[in-house]
Amino acid sequence: MTELRKGVIVAIDGPAGSGKSTAARQLARAEGLHYLNTGAMYRAVAHLASEGGIDAAAQPERAAEVARAMDFEYRVQGDALHFWVASKAGAKKEDLTPVLFTAALTEKLQPVVTNEAIRAVLVEKMRAAARAVLRQGAKGVVLEGRDIGTVVFPDASIKFYIHADLDARAQRRAAELAARGEKVELGGLKKQIARRDDFDAGRAVGPLKRANDAIDVDTSHLDVDQTLAKLRAELKARLG
Repeated sequence: MTELRKGVIVAIDGPAGSGKSTAARQLARAEGLHYLNTGAMYRAVAHLASEGGIDAAAQPERAAEVARAMDFEYRVQGDALHFWVASKAGAKKEDLTPVLFTAALTEKLQPVVTNEAIRAVLVEKMRAAARAVLRQGAKGVVLEGRDIGTVVFPDASIKFYIHADLDARAQRRAAELAARGEKVELGGLKKQIARRDDFDAGRAVGPLKRANDAIDVDTSHLDVDQTLAKLRAELKARLG
């Protein structure tokens, strides 16, 4: 384990299926840091809006109200990160981990992540969650998403931009969904990921892009262990 200073914030950005979520979890575990999946917040808003009969595209302000009211909590259960959510403070939280990363919910994300009011609310919730963890004595946090190093924590201690070619990402995503019991067609999945890439890079609010000071990591031909080794080496060289 690298001897890091206190209060380290690691920002990991990259497109869908690049391996950034796995890398973030593995890095946090190896270095004794806390991992926070920021995309789960957007997915939770999409889920709550859908469950409440709100069309996030046609009713953007009502969707933003869902984000403002949402009570979101990260919990580590065993060796896994879980997402406990309530529609408002004081309401009973529910573990939404099993539903937040389904392909069906992914199809409902676009009007949520492009809603400027929602993004403003969730950026503050992400910052508050990370700072709360640090105040509780954590050595540091690892956050991953698409605009962590550019928008959420532009002053992060270290930034990584993780990416991979389309074929590799589609195969990884297919394996992930299959493990959850979802049937997927690889060709269709590739098209979905390509559309998501175009959308994420082209959106006006919080677009996916590499921060100027981010370390580039291409995982197309790296397995999980090789990716982790590269991240840990960079972490040690720059912050150890």
